[in-house]
Amino acid sequence: MASEQFISLDRQIGQLVVHVFGDWVIENAAELKARLARLPAEAAGFPRIAFQCGGLRELDTTGAWILHKATRDLEAAGFATELSGFREVHARFLERVVAGLPTGTTPPARVRETLLGQLEKLGSWTVYGIQHTGEAAVFLLRLAETLMLCLILPFRLRFGAVVANMYRAGVNAIPIVALLAFLISIVLAYQGATQLARFGAEIFTVNLTAVSLLREMGVLLTAILVAGRSGSAFAAELGTMKLNEEIDAMETMGMDPFEVLVLPRVAALVIMLPLLTVLADLVGLAGGALSAYLLMGLTLDPYLSQVQSALTPWTFWVGVIKAPVFAFLIGSVATFWGLRVTGSAESVGRSTTVSVVQAIFLVIAADAVFSILFTNLGI
Repeated sequence: MASEQFISLDRQIGQLVVHVFGDWVIENAAELKARLARLPAEAAGFPRIAFQCGGLRELDTTGAWILHKATRDLEAAGFATELSGFREVHARFLERVVAGLPTGTTPPARVRETLLGQLEKLGSWTVYGIQHTGEAAVFLLRLAETLMLCLILPFRLRFGAVVANMYRAGVNAIPIVALLAFLISIVLAYQGATQLARFGAEIFTVNLTAVSLLREMGVLLTAILVAGRSGSAFAAELGTMKLNEEIDAMETMGMDPFEVLVLPRVAALVIMLPLLTVLADLVGLAGGALSAYLLMGLTLDPYLSQVQSALTPWTFWVGVIKAPVFAFLIGSVATFWGLRVTGSAESVGRSTTVSVVQAIFLVIAADAVFSILFTNLGI
């Protein structure tokens, strides 16, 4: 009998006896696997392998699983196996471990999703949607309550926080908003001129650029930009404060987070987004003037005359009217998801991402509603 660590082999007539001894525990798992990996080659020519386990000192879950798996692998290779000689405590422990393992020698196949599973998913989504809608309604009601309280008692409104957020969300966004509006107007002009040139109506490129910019593109692109820039910042800030328990500390000191954190941010966006929209309109018209000069040689006076003929008073006000609504949606969504952060830094990133995506979706959906409404009103 050749003696070595963990197992020793005794070659008998018609069978190979494997004497198991030592500590079969997780600390020795790597050595156990390496030793058992050589066993099929050593058992070549023996139809039966008998494991004698009376020499086991310690046995834990890992060791029991390794021993059980070794016998299953040998059976899959065509050997007959037998486990015997256990002390009673080890035998009971091995039975409990084996009873908790999946049956069969192959991993379970991926279960095909049934109609019941699809219905279960649908039910989960429905419950989540109802719960999310309820939480959003409670948030909006509390925001409205805070606004009414500040209107009744103006001294409760934190003007300093509103101005600071106006500077961060509005003034700091001027360069990127202006650049975007300028480039978009050039894109509209060049694409419009290319198509209208087929009909000899290049002059109407001015109409296309001005109307599209003032009614739709100026306010929509500004809102999307603010949602990605300022909305994400609001959500991340509030989420980090929630994670660091700063908001809990505020409530402990008797300060209302909606009054201190939420309302100033929403109010700042409602004030600044219409102003940024006007800026985008003016810069966009300047970009349209440059494009008209480069494409058609149209100087400033004829360009302004064509713009005046294309516009009505409502063309400008349609975009400005949309801006506060878009701002309210962006601010509410950003602060709502910021206050929902729980657990870890991953939650901050997830809530920030969801807030931006949801804000952009709601802005575009609201723009579609406005378009239908203004069309039905003849505006």
